[in-house]
Amino acid sequence: MHQWNIQNLSKNYQHNHALADINITLEAGQITGLLGTNGAGKSSLFKCMLGLITPDAGISSAPTNTNVGYLPDLIQLPESLTALQLIRHALRTRKTAESNAESVLAEIGLKPAAWNKRIGEYSKGMRQRTALAFALAGNPTWLLLDEPMSGLDAVGRKQLLELLKQRHQQGAGLFICSHIVPDLVRLCDRILIMSNGELQEDICITEHSMAEIACIEERLEQLSDS
Repeated sequence: MHQWNIQNLSKNYQHNHALADINITLEAGQITGLLGTNGAGKSSLFKCMLGLITPDAGISSAPTNTNVGYLPDLIQLPESLTALQLIRHALRTRKTAESNAESVLAEIGLKPAAWNKRIGEYSKGMRQRTALAFALAGNPTWLLLDEPMSGLDAVGRKQLLELLKQRHQQGAGLFICSHIVPDLVRLCDRILIMSNGELQEDICITEHSMAEIACIEERLEQLSDS
């Protein structure tokens, strides 16, 4: 089974409907993007999918033998460790050879001079790259990435988009949440739009064009005004 099935998923926080009867089937063969304004329920959806929070109703059924790499929206890294120590720990936990730690950090664009510095000394962009390396370590079969471009400059974003395409070509399923519409349109085969805890749009991306970017941005503006 290569599908990740989300059926009738709902989650309430007191009187706030974070998720309202969400139904999605994610295909490993597609790169799926997730858009929505702040508070739309995107991060809650990711956390319910991973079992980090318990939904009030519905189920999230991951493919069998799934190894998930997850990047949360709020990154918390152990500041006393170096990036090299952190990625080696991730690879040990995921039963992957430690010798790959350097290649993972190089792949994500963290400069070698930073590998043995404590994470507490890192800039926001360096922390983001380290967190991405942690998510990518061990070649997970699925990647759930919440705002992966946050803190990256234009060059870093371009490098990341190319890296994610490569991981997908190597067989990883990708589900990516971002506020950066052009990046998602250039990368994704399909884009979902959420608003007020509900799934509003399921859009197939065919041309990865400026016209598709403009259309999706217009739809987001309509939803934010409603």
